[in-house]
Amino acid sequence: MLTGNLDIHRILRIGNPFSIGPCLRPENTVCETTIMMDNPAGPPDESSTGRHIPALDGVRGLAILMVMMGHLLYSNFTFQSNAVFRAIGYSAATGWIGVDLFFVLSGFLITGILFDTCSGPRYFRNFYARRMLRIFPLYYGFLFFVLLITLAMGYSWHVGQLIATLTYTQSLERTLHFDVTTASWVNISLFWTLAIEEQFYAVWPFAVYWLRSRRAISIAACCGIGASLLTRIVVNKLGLWHDHPYILYSWTPSQLDGLFFGALLAMIVRSPFRAALLRWATPAAIVGIATLLIAMVRFPGLQMSHSLDVWAPLWLAAIFTATIGWALKPGSLANHLFSNAILRFFGRYSYGLYVFHFTIYSVLLPMRFWLDRQTGSRVLGLLSTSSLVFVLSVLAALLSYHFYERKFLKLKDRFSDSSHSPKLHDLVPTS
Repeated sequence: MLTGNLDIHRILRIGNPFSIGPCLRPENTVCETTIMMDNPAGPPDESSTGRHIPALDGVRGLAILMVMMGHLLYSNFTFQSNAVFRAIGYSAATGWIGVDLFFVLSGFLITGILFDTCSGPRYFRNFYARRMLRIFPLYYGFLFFVLLITLAMGYSWHVGQLIATLTYTQSLERTLHFDVTTASWVNISLFWTLAIEEQFYAVWPFAVYWLRSRRAISIAACCGIGASLLTRIVVNKLGLWHDHPYILYSWTPSQLDGLFFGALLAMIVRSPFRAALLRWATPAAIVGIATLLIAMVRFPGLQMSHSLDVWAPLWLAAIFTATIGWALKPGSLANHLFSNAILRFFGRYSYGLYVFHFTIYSVLLPMRFWLDRQTGSRVLGLLSTSSLVFVLSVLAALLSYHFYERKFLKLKDRFSDSSHSPKLHDLVPTS
């Protein structure tokens, strides 16, 4: 399925590219509120009542590009004697942190939507219907397609792991499984990140509905962050990673920092502290990104020890929370950068890119090995194959979105919150 040179622990750190987007509503006595967002994975969601924030599309675009870079480029570069190629390889190897960015963004957007609609009619029906229309058609359509193809070709599937994949529970197992099917060209091991988000979607709406106030939700989010960190500390202390090498990263109880950091950010933006947050997000993000760059030099590919991995999700979640806060500030450098049309393009089609790219890469892997032999250069084989995979993944995502997914997305209008919301510039100061 993958070459022996690939660091599977880092390569499988992918994120979920598709949650939802932004909007705002005034405070009320039942559910204190201020911002909600429509779907940044697509065009502005006309069924919601707030203002679309283009910069958050760009954040999502950066995250999926990081993930794809980590999957498609990280490999043989790191084994070359040429320092330039090694530098490129190690940079690509850090692409796994895109998953942490996805989690923070998803926690921010989902919590905002839940909070802004928790006093509205049909709260649960609207939320779950809209989530299912966004996620289920492509996910199950893709799984059904590869299942039919592989069975027709005589491949088999591991029933227990297939059931876990179909029910979004694979991340509840303490280690990842790569042998869901004997068809090595079907690579769906990355769906553990989607499983974590789906589990979050299943539980968090009830917590928000019951807690209702910004303060209570913020406290709950802080408790979630602490519980996730404590889980990793205990796992590391007991040495459980010896038997379950992915437990520190891909196990749901260990990987909740980003989602809850995003939830906390959603509450602060809707509070009297939002002006201070937007003011301090810039220096915090700059310092955080600087520490990230230093760590990339100190730990090539950010391949740390298990002890450091205990703190890495917390550290990355804090950096990306500050970065998103910086991007939310109108007129800021981050807001301009993430509003770039190229990043927004990839943000729009990120879900399809997430679903398709790893399987396309696995299908074309024999071509990479053939090029390696023919050219005598593993670098050339890797670059040629990765470039082709990238183009095919973009094409597949475009076709899927416009000819398949949009048919379901149009149905989301039937499950919208119609309450009034002021525009973002009415609530977030520009300076």
